[in-house]
Amino acid sequence: MLAILAPMIPQTRESNRSRQWRRALFAILCAGLLACSKQDAPPISAVLITLDTTNVRALDVYGPDRGITPNLTEFAEGCVIFDRAHTVAPITLPAHSSMMTGLYPLRHGVRDNGLMQLPSEANTLAEIALDAGYQTAAFVAARVLSSPFGIAQGFETFDEPDHDRSPRVVKHIAERPAPEVTDRALEWIARRDPDRPFFLWVHYFDPHDPYDPPEQFLEQAEGREYFGEIAAMDHEVGRLLDALEREVGFDQIFFGVVADHGESLYRHGEPTHTALIYEDTMHVPFLLRFPGGQRAGQRSEEIVSVVDVFPTFLEQLGLDSPAGIDGLSLAGSTIPADRGVYMESYTGALNFGWSPLVGWVDDEGKYLHSSKPELYDLKTDPKEEKNLYGVGPLDPAPYVDAIARLSALPRLSSGGPLNLSTERMRELRSLGYAAAGDPTGEIPDPLDPSDLPAPGERIEAFSLFTSALTLAYSGERQEEALKVMEDIIRENPNNLYAKETLGGVLIEARRFNEAQVLFEELLTRGGERFVPRASLGWLHARAGRLKEAETNYERALELRPEESALAAQLAKVQKRMADQ
Repeated sequence: MLAILAPMIPQTRESNRSRQWRRALFAILCAGLLACSKQDAPPISAVLITLDTTNVRALDVYGPDRGITPNLTEFAEGCVIFDRAHTVAPITLPAHSSMMTGLYPLRHGVRDNGLMQLPSEANTLAEIALDAGYQTAAFVAARVLSSPFGIAQGFETFDEPDHDRSPRVVKHIAERPAPEVTDRALEWIARRDPDRPFFLWVHYFDPHDPYDPPEQFLEQAEGREYFGEIAAMDHEVGRLLDALEREVGFDQIFFGVVADHGESLYRHGEPTHTALIYEDTMHVPFLLRFPGGQRAGQRSEEIVSVVDVFPTFLEQLGLDSPAGIDGLSLAGSTIPADRGVYMESYTGALNFGWSPLVGWVDDEGKYLHSSKPELYDLKTDPKEEKNLYGVGPLDPAPYVDAIARLSALPRLSSGGPLNLSTERMRELRSLGYAAAGDPTGEIPDPLDPSDLPAPGERIEAFSLFTSALTLAYSGERQEEALKVMEDIIRENPNNLYAKETLGGVLIEARRFNEAQVLFEELLTRGGERFVPRASLGWLHARAGRLKEAETNYERALELRPEESALAAQLAKVQKRMADQ
């Protein structure tokens, strides 16, 4: 039932000086070697296209052909289509980090958006390709994948959305539209060195909530907004593919098209994604197109995961995978029939006072571990409606053992919590990601005992909170948002993110005294956290309590030293103190 997990240490990067020296030497040799071999066997390039928030049912090749994704449907004719592919987390940054490293989130350390960065010691797909002489470029559509999060390692060109400080356009900045992503990628394709192979990553974010497709694609999707976003994304994927076929030729490119996660669309009570790990967010599209048309038109029932992107791309490029990774190459050997793959969501554990939620799926079934375990037979119950834990023929013990063995493997050790600016944090929160920052204490291991609520038990409150968050950050109906947040906190006092958000809304509503009481209570019960410290600094400075403002600003800067705006506020407070 379960695949063997090799207890090997993930290979990390060599020193920067050694890497730079070797890279410079290789570049000198590479041009000549590639030129000499060009006529005989031109080196293969590689293109990874990631589709954010794409439910597997949204692509016509995985369901009824509704004419929503004609470009991907045509492209898939030359691909092998994996029908049982899963992501590692319903969250953008952890999923992409696994694609780039071949490691599951609990081993590479990125468990949520906005809380931590991919460690610099990670040996990424782009770094290995760059060291081998490949041109490397990435064009990402969302700020959740911007360079401070470590995902840019190894990319000579890393093109990400710019930041505009106007709150009115936060959504549009965070969600750079697909036409702009394609345009920038096409510019790079046109100006690249045609005599050198390349690794290109293009990321589309359009299907992410809120859904607002152009009218022509809304009509194409018969008025369904989410599917209209999928249609708009497919159109741009088509433009990208046409250019690559024209400029390079498909015979010279290995392609991967994969979603980082799906979208619940209110199944199991979840409006979008991040909190739960049912199939609606975890079962993802996964297409591979090999040069020369190998395996074209095949459909695979193998159990695969997005961690397989890393070793598969390396094998196709003729490069060795580091030892100790979790992924398997899909380019050569058949995947073992007893393979199982891991998945998780730590959003609730890190932000909402819930138990961790992890899972393991194989050919026999799917096990979800939290304070309320679940077990499903996906063959007879694909919608995961009948929990067989404790009442069915499936035995959860092998799944628990597999998770325990994975948890015991070595993990990347550096990186740690990520310090973000207030503006960057606000952007992430406006998208519905918690990104509360400053997670207190140790991150619990997957199987640590927990008496905290299971995520599924809190999904109704989570849905209400998501709606209240949208109202709060849009500046609309703040009193309604306040009441929802207060009710959620009353039900779950451990929800630190809700408390921090409530405090921010109280400040915007000019209820300063209430906000101060709330933030002071947070520091007493939740430990040192940036948001309460920075907010109290501002509240005290506004009230003329300069010494208290200085103390809170200084402690906030200890948590996030890069906060230049906060440092400027501290300087103003200190000047006022000196002038008194």
